[in-house]
Amino acid sequence: MKSNKYDVVIIGAGPSGSMCARNLARNGYNVLLCEKRPVVGVPVRCGEATGPVKRLSDFMTVNENYIETRFTGVILNGPSGISIRYDANKELGVMLDRTIFDQDLANQAVREGAELQVDARVMAISTSSMAGRRVTIEQAGKSFEVEAAMVVGSDGAESLSGRWVGLKTRQLPPLTCSAIELRVKAEDPNPNHLTFWQGHDTINKGYIWVFPKVKSKVVNLGSGELVPKMGAKNMYDLSMEYKNKLYPDAEVEEVHGGCVPVSGNLEDYTADRFLLSGDAAHHTNPLTGGGIMASIVAAETAAKWIDKGFKAGDLSKNFLMQYQEECWNRFGKNHRKEARIRDFVLGLGNRDQETFYRIFKNMVGGNFSLPSRTIGFTKLGLLAAMNPKLTKKSFFS
Repeated sequence: MKSNKYDVVIIGAGPSGSMCARNLARNGYNVLLCEKRPVVGVPVRCGEATGPVKRLSDFMTVNENYIETRFTGVILNGPSGISIRYDANKELGVMLDRTIFDQDLANQAVREGAELQVDARVMAISTSSMAGRRVTIEQAGKSFEVEAAMVVGSDGAESLSGRWVGLKTRQLPPLTCSAIELRVKAEDPNPNHLTFWQGHDTINKGYIWVFPKVKSKVVNLGSGELVPKMGAKNMYDLSMEYKNKLYPDAEVEEVHGGCVPVSGNLEDYTADRFLLSGDAAHHTNPLTGGGIMASIVAAETAAKWIDKGFKAGDLSKNFLMQYQEECWNRFGKNHRKEARIRDFVLGLGNRDQETFYRIFKNMVGGNFSLPSRTIGFTKLGLLAAMNPKLTKKSFFS
């Protein structure tokens, strides 16, 4: 470490940590960015899909080196062979090379003046005092202690930092997705589409995906599921089954696994002189498991409120709750709605789920010449996603 005292120590150099470090350093704060791995962005444990370049451009100058695919459509394969294809006349999102992307963001933080330390594992955070918090860091077999007026936990899905300061951040099994992803040396016949499989015929409490990376001529193929039924295939076997079905002769270059919090935002992720952002705060979309864009939004919001807190001389939990409230308004509300959509669809039985997919296909195809009961089914289904008082019983009545 270059110093034993910092304005802000940020744990984790993923997108959220690096963005927060960049913005704070840009505003003149002395920032230490700690990354536990030897190389930022390695290994990649992500589907790597996110929003369109236009949206990314709201937060950074986009580097074409990390843009792998600009996708313009989605294919959803549901139960009973129902396939729904949507083709847009615009860019819906992009596939990233997360290694290059993460390193680019970390380098932006360094260029603005943040200090990046890799192979630096944060081991403990002290209680808050008037001077700040003490952060214990292990690096190269040695232990260091630094003082920080403010600490940010951007330490991913396996985050421990929140627990160290007394927050309830444990991931509950029913709201945690276990996932395995294969990087397959293959070119998909639908290179500009994200393709999914979901439903009782394949995997109900999650989905299987194929995300093409056109520039690298590989596909990310994986499967993720909430708590599976006893005797169900594990995620590796299921992913390999689809790999052998879709790309029988292709080489598997890499295998990655991990967990994804799909609970929606934590109820509480701030404390005195501390806040969580990104996956550590469960800022992942509970329907898709995607978290890149929300983590970037959270980082921008966190840096803004930390700056305000320093200027106001107030980094208390009560003040930092305004960060949490803004995250709720910017993406948390939508995440709650998407969680309800997920729970509704996953809770349908075989026959009702098939009916729902048929309706959805008709809606995507613009065919609204449907029987009155079907129209009612659709409207109630959409309402159920927004209104927790609507039950499945009222849906089918």
